[in-house]
Amino acid sequence: MIEAKEITHNELEARAEQLGINLPIEQTATWAAYQATIEGRMPWGCVALEEDGRTLALISLIDYETHGYHYLRANHAPVWAEQPSEATEAAAIDALAAHVRGRDRKQKFMRISILHELASTTPVLSGIPYDNTVVIDVTGGDEEILARMKPRGRRDVRKALRESPVTCADETDRAASDFSEYYAVMVETAQRDGFNPAPQSDYEDMIRLLGPDHCRVFAGRDEKGRVVTWSIVTINGTRAVRYYGASLNETMRQHVTDKLVYFECCDLGANKGCLDYDMMAIGSDFSPKLLGLNEFKTKFTKQVTAVAPDRDVPLHKTFYKALTAAKDLRDRKAEKAAAAKPAKPREDLVPIVLGGDIGAYALAREFHEAYHVKPQMLASSPIAAVAHSQILDVHPVERLSEEEVTRVVCEIAKKNAEKTCVVVGNTDALIKVLSNCRDNFPVNCVTPIPDADVIDQVSDKITFAQLCREHGLDTPLTEVVHLAGDGKIAPSAIPFPLVAKPARSSEYAAHMARGFKKVYFVHEQAELDRLWDALRKDGFHGDFLVQELIEGDDTYMDSLTLYIGTNGKAQLAGSAQVLLEDHAPSMLGNPVVMVTRPMPELWEKAAELLESVGYRGFANFDIKRDKKTGRTLFIEVNPRMGRNSYYVCAAGVNPMRALVTDVVDGKGKRLLKADETVLYTLVPLSLAKRYVLDQALAAEVDGLIAAGKVVDPQRYAADMAPRRRLAVELTEKNQIRKFAKYYPEPTETSF
Repeated sequence: MIEAKEITHNELEARAEQLGINLPIEQTATWAAYQATIEGRMPWGCVALEEDGRTLALISLIDYETHGYHYLRANHAPVWAEQPSEATEAAAIDALAAHVRGRDRKQKFMRISILHELASTTPVLSGIPYDNTVVIDVTGGDEEILARMKPRGRRDVRKALRESPVTCADETDRAASDFSEYYAVMVETAQRDGFNPAPQSDYEDMIRLLGPDHCRVFAGRDEKGRVVTWSIVTINGTRAVRYYGASLNETMRQHVTDKLVYFECCDLGANKGCLDYDMMAIGSDFSPKLLGLNEFKTKFTKQVTAVAPDRDVPLHKTFYKALTAAKDLRDRKAEKAAAAKPAKPREDLVPIVLGGDIGAYALAREFHEAYHVKPQMLASSPIAAVAHSQILDVHPVERLSEEEVTRVVCEIAKKNAEKTCVVVGNTDALIKVLSNCRDNFPVNCVTPIPDADVIDQVSDKITFAQLCREHGLDTPLTEVVHLAGDGKIAPSAIPFPLVAKPARSSEYAAHMARGFKKVYFVHEQAELDRLWDALRKDGFHGDFLVQELIEGDDTYMDSLTLYIGTNGKAQLAGSAQVLLEDHAPSMLGNPVVMVTRPMPELWEKAAELLESVGYRGFANFDIKRDKKTGRTLFIEVNPRMGRNSYYVCAAGVNPMRALVTDVVDGKGKRLLKADETVLYTLVPLSLAKRYVLDQALAAEVDGLIAAGKVVDPQRYAADMAPRRRLAVELTEKNQIRKFAKYYPEPTETSF
């Protein structure tokens, strides 16, 4: 039977030493003495949890008084001699609860660290608990510490050592005498990250009362001698913990904090007797609000360390139930109040959109809807609906080359040096441009696209098919045709009719501009041979794919969009069934009418594929269902949102809000699901209805139209001045002419 036995702090620390436990600082007498100086807190006592005279766990509890009631708090405790089973932990917590009830009836609940989700526990009423952290091994010296980091961590630290304009030092004595300049940095950090900092006196008291043996202040100063980044680090025994940290907005992207963290690791290991350094809290499915911390913290080590998260143990269940109900009521009121507030422009944000087509306009509209800002658009020949837009500013360029994009982005960023510029593109060619020139952008620019090697891996339709097979996704039967050289190309073994298309779209863009099609539907070998000859004569020396033709008209196509956040996990998923595609030769395969609908199983598998290769940013998958066999086949993935990105917004989640939340605010959340059903269209509704032959789909389209669930990204109420309205109407009329020319009547094959 497990028993709870009251002990002194001296006994607790002596038992911990006997058991070889390095106590968290929050479980020491030094911490209890510090807590006693804070209003509303008082050391309550220490308890040993024993079984047959053997110590299982130790815990020091602090009495918190708030809003007229008391509860007990123990940070990072119980501290277990050995990892407990669920049954052992449950019995021990029951014994501790009984002990508390017997000694102190005024305590309403306990907030302690519990590994298992026990029947006696509930999620915490307040605060943000976490079940993962990053612990850095600081032994072996500077080079060993660096060698144990992830490649990205080593790269960023080395870059910081070369370029970061700060000098790092242990400034404990200086901070203890005057903390005001450090506190000013914390105030700016709190405003940026949306929290309220503790009073300055709290940090000063912590430094003074814990003393230099248990609390150190590290700081980085710029050339002017200003504190631009700092941290408070606690030490107990061989374990250090990064308790607080802050940095100025203007230096965030100069890797000043990377440099400081590395300095701290080296100093703690060499001069403070520490073996490991706990970065304190990262996000997970348990604590999604902290996911924004992962990108920074996890690069300093290759492992993530699991810890027992805080949970509440109600002692007076009726009272605790009333507290929960009151909290739910407050939360609902706060949500209503926030929703009622008029929208204000996001003044720290400057979106920069490349391109002047409808796909670029969709991104601009998404930014404008989400943050009421005016995107800056780089375009060489914008369509009329863009040229006459009032929600964006067009920067004319001769062409969207690396040189021109770099020049204009740098000019915009320089004029907005105190703001964050988010640079996005929405075609394969523009993603390649951004990949090649983003390292030349100023530090206040973020360009959320995958690394070049990852883009090559997924955009190459050959390696994409291999990845699909590895992740249980089906792909069409495919042959690879190498057009380099002048050797004879063997006849296709795939039955005709079949499909032919470039293996890598980015290297084919120039040939499309000269009249070559995006996709070819080929009916016989002679036709295929003529295509190879024409491509070679035009100077194309890349690879082409020949694939089996999957039966079914446009309505058998699906689109799937994902955003993989800086934490390496999917943070946004949306999908739609295509009803009609563009049939003009240069636009073939681009959806113009869709019905959005959730596809959770495909979301999960596609996300796993992207996560496996270290993908970051948006991705758009083309999928087709085989009418004859029922197979679901993944055709290709594009390293961008896609021309029809607005369908995700129409389905309930604004992609640019997901993006900014992650890469600008550092608060990437768990998977956001765009799961509403709407009719998305770029063409008049008469066309949308005319080309749907399936009766059930036609009835669904009629129902969505009748319910008013129709979205056209071109028709934005905030951007329908007369000249632009006319441009949109003319575009729609042109769609009618295009379909009359290239696809006059619907067919069962869409040919």
